[in-house]
Amino acid sequence: MKRLAQAYLSESRWFHCNHTPTVEEYMEIATVTSAYALMTSVSFLGMEDTTEEVLIWATSHPKIIEAASVICRLMNDIVGPEV
Repeated sequence: MKRLAQAYLSESRWFHCNHTPTVEEYMEIATVTSAYALMTSVSFLGMEDTTEEVLIWATSHPKIIEAASVICRLMNDIVGPEV
């Protein structure tokens, strides 16, 4: 949640400073602001047999969750607001 708030703050600074980020800068922040990683971690809480070990793994930024965040964010950006 803390990373999400910091990422939103970075996006708002870009907007107010009229800054156009590079693709690398954008993807670093955009994958966090999409909140897919956060929702993945939170979804584990709804499962019955969730252990502390699973939650520690999910919040350690594993590559599979980061890859899913990138894919979902790019799909969201491509579709745009008309859908």
